Amino acid sequence: MDKKRMLIEELKLKNFRNFPNFSVNFKDGVNVIYGPNGSGKTSILEAIAYLSNPRSFRGARDFQILKIGENYFEVEGKVLSEDERHVIKITYWQDENKKEKTAYLDGFKVKRFRDIQEIFIAIPFSFRNYSMIDGSATQRRDFFDDIFSLIDLDYYETLRNYEKLLEERNENLKMDEIDKNYVLYLAKEMQPLAEKIVEKREKMVEELSQYLDPIFRIEYKSEFKGKNIADYIEEDISRGVTTLGPHTQDDYILYYKGNPAKHYASEGQKRLFYLSIVLAFKSLIEKTKHYEPVFLFDEPVNVLDAHLLERFISNLSGQVIIATLSPLLGAHNIGLTLEE
Repeated sequence: MDKKRMLIEELKLKNFRNFPNFSVNFKDGVNVIYGPNGSGKTSILEAIAYLSNPRSFRGARDFQILKIGENYFEVEGKVLSEDERHVIKITYWQDENKKEKTAYLDGFKVKRFRDIQEIFIAIPFSFRNYSMIDGSATQRRDFFDDIFSLIDLDYYETLRNYEKLLEERNENLKMDEIDKNYVLYLAKEMQPLAEKIVEKREKMVEELSQYLDPIFRIEYKSEFKGKNIADYIEEDISRGVTTLGPHTQDDYILYYKGNPAKHYASEGQKRLFYLSIVLAFKSLIEKTKHYEPVFLFDEPVNVLDAHLLERFISNLSGQVIIATLSPLLGAHNIGLTLEE
């Protein structure tokens, strides 16, 4: 089956990060956004990714993306999807009493953000993320949650619904007067979502592993599996937080030649492990979704030397957008300055 092509042709920003009003055009193939640190290279990648998954891949909340002193931002992209052109626009607005995020496709408001993902997918990878191999379980959960959300839109919605309930429950657990019945009710609402998250994580690790270099292995380890959130209500009340769930102790154990990579792999091997995950994910999404999404890479030269970067890019097809300090030969280079 032929793969569905996806491209972004133009990006427009208003009050997004440090850009009051900004536009840029892209071409098919390799695009490079280059410039000094602080010029907004990563913010442009963040905005492109926001068009397909309206949350920051840098972990920022929407109000933190908003340009200081403003009360709204807009991200608009002209995209090409299977030879059809579309305009996607996402707006965020806030005042003292309300926050609102809205998505539009070709001028019409969409009911669900996932409707946009059927038109345009941009997948961000920050090469700073390879530090997750040595980092915390939270870092690894966040990394895999982001990429699995793009493989499986049902996982994305399940995770978002779980997180909303979790946030509400934690807020209630911090109150001076706790409504025990209500926090117990929330635990029961969260339980089937939590079980589904674990089940899908296990399945997606198994699928991703089929495309991974065999010297590397990923194991998902769930401390939550087989347990019930409601059973821990007394401890939750005592500590003022939801202590059990796939958001706490569950982890992805990464192995190099059968041994934990964080202890036994060299820095170069850890970088190759991260590259192997990226390329495995690319293969998986193209195999299962039958589309070729836009790939976004933030500062690959921080991790890859020139030879490894060239090898990496040669394994990619479709539209690729890279943020880095210097232009690359043969790419469509877009220069930024600190004044942008």
